[in-house]
Amino acid sequence: MGANLSNMVEKDKSGIVLSPEDRTADIILGVMWACSLYGLGSIWCAVTLIGRWSGPHGERGVNMFSVLAAFILSTLWPVVVVYLLMNN
Repeated sequence: MGANLSNMVEKDKSGIVLSPEDRTADIILGVMWACSLYGLGSIWCAVTLIGRWSGPHGERGVNMFSVLAAFILSTLWPVVVVYLLMNN
């Protein structure tokens, strides 16, 4: 056990390349991860905007239009996060 860890001979890895199908799958996986993270950021930003508009104790009512506006504004969530950080 562990005998292969003490082998000091380097193996030639110059012929190891991704196949075109694997490269395409890796690109699709990366795009899906990026879209998922962007979606999570949008949802977090919309909820934060709705919470900010409802007041510190929820005394102002939130209607359908403010929820719709929050989700529309949250599509540009990096800009909204900068705005929230600047006006904290």
